Amino acid sequence: MSQSAFEMINSVLDIWKIVIQAIMFLVLWAAVFSVRKGKKDGIAAVLFILVNVGIGFLPCASWVRYAVSAFAVLGYGGICYKKQIGKAVFVILAFYNLHCLGYLMASSIYEKIVNVMLKSPDIMQGSYQQEMNRCMAVGMRCLVFSYSVLLAAMTFILCRLIKGADLTAWQDVLLLSVLNFVGSLIAGVVNGLLIVKINEGIFILFDEKPDLLWKFPMIAVLIFAGEAALIYFWQRYRVLLAERQKHFVEEQQVKAMKKRLEEAENFYGSIRKVRHEMKNHMANIKGLAGAGQYGEIEDYVRRMDETMQELEYKYVTGNAVTDVIINDKYRRAEKAGIQFDSDFRYGGEIPVFDLGIILNNLLDNALEACEKLEPGKGFIRFTMKRKKQFLLLDVENSFDGAVPVQAGGKFIPPTTKQSTLPGIITEHGIGLENVRDVAERYFGGVNIKVKGDVFHVTVMLQQGEVGEWKK
Repeated sequence: MSQSAFEMINSVLDIWKIVIQAIMFLVLWAAVFSVRKGKKDGIAAVLFILVNVGIGFLPCASWVRYAVSAFAVLGYGGICYKKQIGKAVFVILAFYNLHCLGYLMASSIYEKIVNVMLKSPDIMQGSYQQEMNRCMAVGMRCLVFSYSVLLAAMTFILCRLIKGADLTAWQDVLLLSVLNFVGSLIAGVVNGLLIVKINEGIFILFDEKPDLLWKFPMIAVLIFAGEAALIYFWQRYRVLLAERQKHFVEEQQVKAMKKRLEEAENFYGSIRKVRHEMKNHMANIKGLAGAGQYGEIEDYVRRMDETMQELEYKYVTGNAVTDVIINDKYRRAEKAGIQFDSDFRYGGEIPVFDLGIILNNLLDNALEACEKLEPGKGFIRFTMKRKKQFLLLDVENSFDGAVPVQAGGKFIPPTTKQSTLPGIITEHGIGLENVRDVAERYFGGVNIKVKGDVFHVTVMLQQGEVGEWKK
């Protein structure tokens, strides 16, 4: 093989390697940023590949292309993904680690193949240089092919592990990037030592230490396995943490519902007690009337009326549990000087336990927001509407105008609640998350609107068959 043919093959293989790198980077990017896949992303992906190929034709070191690509990716991530820049950092570090590890393993394969092939050419033959070029060309093909296969395999394994992961927190990004940084650093140092020019000669590491032909690939495999294991256990930790938090929330909800049921039982017990004593009250009134003590009768009836008013509900909803919840919130609002209006009637469409979770959380959030205002300025309007197969629960309330925090596309109102499990489980935003969980069980959702100093939440529950609700 002539020198010109050898150089042309090398150029083609270099471009092929660049294209594979760009594609694998985009595959990893798509796995981490699985939320968005729009036309803008497609155009950016094509430009990314073309720019990398274009830089590959320039007479510059490969690190220049990596640096330009990294800056372009960070800029694009900062503009289009804003608060998810941590994901972009993770993708860059993870890809560079995969590249270095893949090249380290492929270099051992290349060295082994070339060493075997170079034993056959005779230096005394006139075609020795052509044979050398042919052996080197075959070795380069094997190098690029094995590198491409290894890079693709590691990328797809990492994609399966990291797909859809929530990497918005910088502490998670730093944790998962430690081995990426260490792996790329070790592989980069080793690759730089494979062939070193010393004065007039060349030091080839594998020639001096042949046992490193299998040790280096083993180190690369172990580093990648460590990274994969770290991501896997981190994912499991996040799942277990979410399950623990969900269990904690459900436990708190059950306790709250038990308390409401006890209040309802006490309330109806008081009513039964009054009914039982009514005969005695009537006998006392007859006795006072017979004695002509009409002033005493008026005072006696007034005290009875006060007792009855304490047991009277302003809002009768058709269910004991919802009666207790709504009237309890009404009394709390009345004491705080908050205007409270409710138009709700329980029709038995969904279990009262699930409905109680929605009512408790929505009204508690509204009350907390209004309690921050001056007395007399807060208001809460709660309505329920039925539209065909839909049940709509609307809560509208005033608040201090501070726009709630938006995380992952979901509003999370500021909270003053303190967690009983600090550092592990927080109660921040749990109320609305609970409402979302219940709504999703009934194929519904939660819609939140903020207009000025008015906060509006609509919970939609979808009806399945007539008279039955999806669960």
